[in-house]
Amino acid sequence: MKKILVLSDSHSYFDGALKIFEKEKPDIVIGAGDGIKDIDELSYVHPEAEYYMVKGNCDYFDRNHNEENLFEIDGIKIFLTHGHLYDVKRSLSSIKEIGKKLNVSIVVFGHTHKPYIEKDEDMTLFNPGATEDGRYGIIILENGNIDLFHKQL
Repeated sequence: MKKILVLSDSHSYFDGALKIFEKEKPDIVIGAGDGIKDIDELSYVHPEAEYYMVKGNCDYFDRNHNEENLFEIDGIKIFLTHGHLYDVKRSLSSIKEIGKKLNVSIVVFGHTHKPYIEKDEDMTLFNPGATEDGRYGIIILENGNIDLFHKQL
């Protein structure tokens, strides 16, 4: 079993990200932008976890991370982006389209600050909500099964 912590939009609320990490004790952390520095710092404090992250529209000074990341965990293909490139505040059609084109199981995004889960055929869209508001997501991967949850501090 893999426990994945999904954070987004921490906006320099490192203490919240740290509290969430220490409460959940995940194997993996996914950071969906707008607080990339917080996720970097978390990786220094808790190097035992594996980290996947992207920068968001407010991470303009970051030169070390991309705006998109495509990766696999236990054979589950995941596309990670902040969401601003796909105009997710207006519509989810573009982000759904890229998820289908990439043939992923999960699309993780942030930007709207609103928790969101939508199952669309074999793909799930997942927004954990804003870490600065104490919101986060958990993904449990076990024997090919995927469970996604929203939580709040």
